[in-house]
Amino acid sequence: MGYASNNDTKSLMIKLYEEPGNGFVGIHYDQDLQGYVMHMDCKDWSINTYKRYLKVWHEAIIPSLKHLGINTIYGLCETPKAVKFNMMFGVMPTGLEVTTTDGIKQVLTKGVF
Repeated sequence: MGYASNNDTKSLMIKLYEEPGNGFVGIHYDQDLQGYVMHMDCKDWSINTYKRYLKVWHEAIIPSLKHLGINTIYGLCETPKAVKFNMMFGVMPTGLEVTTTDGIKQVLTKGVF
């Protein structure tokens, strides 16, 4: 149901947090969703990394979003594992599936802060 863009958004990405050599958290505005899509990338994932990212999530990322006037973010998840990952940060499944502009079906998640 619905479409979401997944064009190369690196030039439009707003980085909210970055760990050089490990990953980043960023957002970009998706015209089709009429909202911001969150991107999280982490190469070294462990329980300690999760705890660190969760602390950063609450102390830096959410305040940054609020400062930007953003109180809702979306996620696009290709796998059940990705959905679980989103849920670890309070971004929950909407019950909707979207098809990206390149034809990939993904679960739409949403977080409201």
